[in-house]
Amino acid sequence: MKTRLLCAVMLLALAIGLAMPAAAQWEPPQGAADMAQAVYLYQLDTETLVYAKNEEEQRAPASLTKLMTALLLVESGQPLDTAFTIPAGLQPEFNEIRANYGTTAGLLCGETVTLEDLLYGCLLPSGNDAASAIAWYLGGGDEAAFLEQMNQRAAELGCTGTHFSCPHGLDGIAQGNYSTAQDMFRIARACMENETLMEVMCSTDYWMPLTELHTQADAGAPEGKSYQIHSTAVMQNPDSPLYRDYIRGMKTGFTDEAGRCYVSAAQQGGASWLLVVMGAQDGLAEDGVNYAFHTAANLYDWALESLAPTAAVNTETPEAQLPLRWCAESDTVGLYAKDPLVVLAGTGANAPEIQIETVVDSLDAPVQAGQVLGRLTVQVNGETVGSTELVALQDYERSFRLYALDLLRPWLPLLAALVCVLLIVLVFLVRLFARRAAVRRRRRAIRVAPPRNKPPQNK
Repeated sequence: MKTRLLCAVMLLALAIGLAMPAAAQWEPPQGAADMAQAVYLYQLDTETLVYAKNEEEQRAPASLTKLMTALLLVESGQPLDTAFTIPAGLQPEFNEIRANYGTTAGLLCGETVTLEDLLYGCLLPSGNDAASAIAWYLGGGDEAAFLEQMNQRAAELGCTGTHFSCPHGLDGIAQGNYSTAQDMFRIARACMENETLMEVMCSTDYWMPLTELHTQADAGAPEGKSYQIHSTAVMQNPDSPLYRDYIRGMKTGFTDEAGRCYVSAAQQGGASWLLVVMGAQDGLAEDGVNYAFHTAANLYDWALESLAPTAAVNTETPEAQLPLRWCAESDTVGLYAKDPLVVLAGTGANAPEIQIETVVDSLDAPVQAGQVLGRLTVQVNGETVGSTELVALQDYERSFRLYALDLLRPWLPLLAALVCVLLIVLVFLVRLFARRAAVRRRRRAIRVAPPRNKPPQNK
């Protein structure tokens, strides 16, 4: 009974431990993130939070809002070659965008473009006009209906500090458009998992089409194209002083309230990273690049050089052995990790430390393949960064002979004593019966024997 209770308690603790997300905090070089108000750097392969700063603080997201607008378009299932004529009803919105010095993709009411054109126009030059056109299309002309879609999708992604009041990000917190660095990470991760969006966001430029209103082609334009739009993510531009070949997308943003914002993905050596920078100070550094990009460069250069996903545990090598009784094939059970563990570790640091807790100290056959026998945790710099169950990899059958012998072993001295007593009794009885038999034989011999030298009788 005690053993069963211990097993139940250990399995409950194991389940709780596995439910907790692996996270580790690392400290970047001093000053690396000082120019930003909020930061969230995440290593995707190891599910590790590398560094966070004010990640739950609600802030104006500016054009990072367009990540959700673009995500809804590609998730709508609408073919991107679908033609869409910019309605005249968007003219007041376009006028307001220009009045507020919002960036545009050069769209004009009355011209026909494709949804693909709108997607590129929304993400590359951060066209507020393109975002408004997407909202009109998906909302059926009702912006409120589209905003409901945006906020519902944000909730589905686990965003708890986010609300959208516009499709482009020109609204601020007072108008109800806000998010957090942590929530923007959740939205960006969903975007990163969409191949179409990643193809768009990793592009540096795109040619917009000739239309009813854009009838002139710029010099060098391909056939059927009019003018070229360019990505605002300068870290992807080889001509930029902050060019990094590991950057993969994503989106920039800026308003006076929001400051400089930048969400980016990075891939190097097969490892994937995601970084959100919000509220970087306005203005340009000496190289002419804004401080959101400098913050991203500082953090990525440090992380990609100093940290790397490390295979700490595989599922093919036993991590421990437990003694096993009553099995003829083996006297131990190998404990294997149920899942492989890849953890984030410093490239110059010691190897990750592995700690093992078993449900019991020894086992009795039978044992079934897949049976949970313990828990393995991996620590880096004293912090738990991964955990998995330890299981048996094969069946171990019970041997009846070994089981019976083990059950009889405590009784062997008594059985030996009983056998000795029985032998003594048997010897005594045999000797007794032999003696009695000899007596009977003598008596019988006396009765049948003739008299010896009997004297003659007188007459």
